[in-house]
Amino acid sequence: MDDHPPALRAEIAALKTELLRLREALANAQKTIEAQSAQLRHEQAQKKRMR
Repeated sequence: MDDHPPALRAEIAALKTELLRLREALANAQKTIEAQSAQLRHEQAQKKRMR
């Protein structure tokens, strides 16, 4: 990366930072979806038991 112009190095660094942020956001979204899915399955199971 030393052979790249400073502006390009800065852009690469910014893109890497944004990629990390997006990966973290995706991981958090996946955890939320998994938790909501588990909660929904639990609620569905309880409804079946109440019938």
